[in-house]
Amino acid sequence: MQARYIRTALFLTGQQNKRSADNIKICLINKGCDNMKPALVYPYLPSGKVTKAIISGEASEEILNSLRKLDIDIILTEPHSSLPSPLSYHVDMQMVNIAVGVFVYAPGVSKNTLEELNNLGFELVRGSWEPKDRYPFDVAYNCAIVGKNAFLNPKYTDPIVLELLVKNNIKLNPVKQGYAKCSTAVVSDEAIITADLNIHKKAVEAGLDALLISPQKNIILKGYDYGFIGGCSGLISDKEIAFFGDLNTLDAGDAVIRFCEKHGKKAIFLVNGNLTDLGGLFPLTSV
Repeated sequence: MQARYIRTALFLTGQQNKRSADNIKICLINKGCDNMKPALVYPYLPSGKVTKAIISGEASEEILNSLRKLDIDIILTEPHSSLPSPLSYHVDMQMVNIAVGVFVYAPGVSKNTLEELNNLGFELVRGSWEPKDRYPFDVAYNCAIVGKNAFLNPKYTDPIVLELLVKNNIKLNPVKQGYAKCSTAVVSDEAIITADLNIHKKAVEAGLDALLISPQKNIILKGYDYGFIGGCSGLISDKEIAFFGDLNTLDAGDAVIRFCEKHGKKAIFLVNGNLTDLGGLFPLTSV
């Protein structure tokens, strides 16, 4: 199947959300989901159990095995040659899930990755800016979408990303931090965790419940002093959030666990030891 790489801006109606709701209704009628076709996930917020996700091709075999045991099929990214080497595999640097069934991707993203996403039914919109190998010119697609809010640095965000966010009635919340997605752990459409003061301030102003933690210097990110909480996490169901490591290794670990529980999410540690920033886990399909 030849992948369709959409290069023009598109306006998404509520039809995609309706399809997901219809799938849920069918599941209830049949009193089971075993034969239900997985639905494409609303950006970063699965409505049920995740069946497919995309993460860094540098994820350890231990992380991959933990995800397989949870019956989650994985797409592994390939390196992007224009990004800084330590971030070249990070999915949150390569693309952004704009709306249900739609990704905007950076020019230069692996054709293998795009074909796998296309085969799942995603529309793929080619961005206009190719990322560079230094900050802040590497953050064009590092946008944190939380429900109907987006947190990003508009000066360095790809214009097509900005255009589609506006057309899909997602509120733009400008922040100073270029690594907005890296810095934001999405817990629900109403809740985030971040160590960034400006993102926290804008999230509270937008009506979100935002847990502010101190920079967690125990988070490993090769080539950097430390990583970000968003880069080592991702929702794997409507009731679970996975972490690439053990939250108990963080100074703010207890606070993060309690905050997740407050919003109906159980924290799942995919591996023991320190958390590793791999650019996050993007849920793709769920049942």
